[in-house]
Amino acid sequence: MKQLFQLEDRKLFLSMIALSGIALLAVVLLNLGMIAYANHALKETYAGIVGIVAQRYPEAEAQVVQNLRSPNAHSVDLGTQVLEKYGLGDQSGVDTQIATSLLIIELALVGLVCTGFVLLLVRYRRTVSAQVAGLSAYLRRIDNADYSLDVRDNGEGSFSLLKNDLYKVTVRLREQAELLQKDKTALSNLIADISHQIKTPLTSVGVLADLLAEDPPEEDRHGFVERLRAQLGRIQWLTGALLKLARLDAGTAAFKRESVDVRLLIERALEPLQIPLEIKKQNLVIHGSEGASFSGDLNWSVEALTNVIKNCIEHTPEDGNIEISYGENALYAEIIVSDDGEGIASRDIPNIFNRFYRGEGAGENNVGIGLALAKAVFTAQGGDISVHSERGAGTSFEIRVFRGVV
Repeated sequence: MKQLFQLEDRKLFLSMIALSGIALLAVVLLNLGMIAYANHALKETYAGIVGIVAQRYPEAEAQVVQNLRSPNAHSVDLGTQVLEKYGLGDQSGVDTQIATSLLIIELALVGLVCTGFVLLLVRYRRTVSAQVAGLSAYLRRIDNADYSLDVRDNGEGSFSLLKNDLYKVTVRLREQAELLQKDKTALSNLIADISHQIKTPLTSVGVLADLLAEDPPEEDRHGFVERLRAQLGRIQWLTGALLKLARLDAGTAAFKRESVDVRLLIERALEPLQIPLEIKKQNLVIHGSEGASFSGDLNWSVEALTNVIKNCIEHTPEDGNIEISYGENALYAEIIVSDDGEGIASRDIPNIFNRFYRGEGAGENNVGIGLALAKAVFTAQGGDISVHSERGAGTSFEIRVFRGVV
């Protein structure tokens, strides 16, 4: 704001200098005109005197002209006495009225300049006060979260620049307010989803605890304990997945920038899935380009890929086939996980990566978090995941992590 007023003061100063220059030029030209007029009048006076002398006393013509060129003191004194005798004093032929008029005009010009200064100053102060008052009102409305105002100004000058800058700030504040509102809504929905998803296993835990408290037979007790452990495991996994999603949504998940060997990533992702594979007697085939890698975070990538493979295991029947292929090119590293299971209904494919979405054929314990978490992880690392599936013909997940992006 200080720089703004300095610019406006500079404009006022330049205007005053211009006005002063015009007035000074007018005074100089007026003085030069009056001097020229006085010289002309004096020349005519001399010519008249010489003419009269030459007419009356022709023999003294040369002496008079010489005396005009080089007057002697005696002649000057005598001429002064004669002028004073007839009331002309020491004016030497210059009209007193002309000199007085010249002084009046010069004083009027000085007064005009001073008046112009005052008017410019008053106008400047009024303009600045009005502009500042308008901007203050605008800022107060912004402070009250009113971002609908538009103060853009296509004019020239410092205030126009300031208004345009304020409008840009207003737009940014409005966008931030909208993002904050979206974040609040998303957080509210997330809390509601967490409450809903945890409520079911917690209810089961409570029922099983009550049954165990009734001291059932040993065979029933063993079954209740196993079911209780399963529900506690489900709660533990669900809580961990939801917390990871919350970290990703909040942008607080720290992703390392390291070289991730794709083969190692696949092996680490399969470690917790060996038992389900053996139970369902599924055939797993892995092949790809040795040495394929990308820049990312190994631990987060393992978490995401595990959820993708787990989804294929759950939707592939016993003795089914699961294939994992991988490779790389100049643009990205790629992992493809395919199965020959039941496939995904066409109406479910657009929503398969939405959190808490349970498509047709979803298992009882499926809460729709795994694939959403996988997509969030790979997207955060500059990658992408897509699905191709046909009902009854299997499913294929394609994961790509582009180079140079984390």
